[in-house]
Amino acid sequence: MKKTLLFTLLAIFSLGALCQEISTLNYSKWSDPETYKLSPSPSIKGYGFYSDSLSKVFDGKTFFEHNNEYFCIESWADYYYWFTKQYNHIFEDPQLYEYYYLSNDNYGMASYIASNKYLGKYYPSSITLNFDNHNAVNRLDNTDFIAKSEREIKTLRNKLKKSTEVENNEIKHEAPSVFEKEQKKRNNIDRNNNSNNKETMASPDVNTSSKPKMKR
Repeated sequence: MKKTLLFTLLAIFSLGALCQEISTLNYSKWSDPETYKLSPSPSIKGYGFYSDSLSKVFDGKTFFEHNNEYFCIESWADYYYWFTKQYNHIFEDPQLYEYYYLSNDNYGMASYIASNKYLGKYYPSSITLNFDNHNAVNRLDNTDFIAKSEREIKTLRNKLKKSTEVENNEIKHEAPSVFEKEQKKRNNIDRNNNSNNKETMASPDVNTSSKPKMKR
C-alpha cells in the first residue's frame, strides 16, 4: 500500500514537473513539431468541413481551415500562421509573420507573436517564451496574458467571434485548398528569379531620356 502511494505521488510530481517544463518554450523550438505535441493544446482551434477527411489522408495530422484553405498544424509556427490569417484584425502588420514564416525565422515569428503587434488581451496558447539574451519585447515572459480560466477563455472567444460571424455565414463547402509552405516558398523564389531575369534582359535604351522603372 505504501509503495503504491509513494509511486502515485512520484508520478504526480513527475507529471507536474514535466508540464511546467514544456509550458515554457525557447524561441528556437518555435517550428519544432515535437515541442508542439508536448505543449498544452491551444484553446482556439479552427476545424473545417474537410478537416477530418484531410487528417485521414495525411496520417492523422491536424488541419485548420481559413477561407476554404486548409493549414497543416504541426508546430507553433504553423498554428500561429493560421491564427494570424484567421484573426488578422487583432494583429498589426500580420504580413510580417508570413514573411518570417516563409523564411523559417524562428526568432522573427516568436518575437512577433510575443510583441505588442498582437492586440488581443489574451493569447490562445498556454505557453511562455524564452528569448535567451535577445532584447525582445516579450508579453509571454509570464502568464499575465494567458487565458487560464473559463471566463478568460470566453472573453477571448467572444472577441474573436465578432469578426468571423459574417464570414462564416457565407461559407461554401467547395473542394478545399491545402496550404503547403514549401510550395509557396518555391513560388516566391521563382517569381523573384523571373523578375530579376526580366530586368536584366530589358535594359534601358541609351538614346532615350526616360528613367528605368523602379521595382515596386
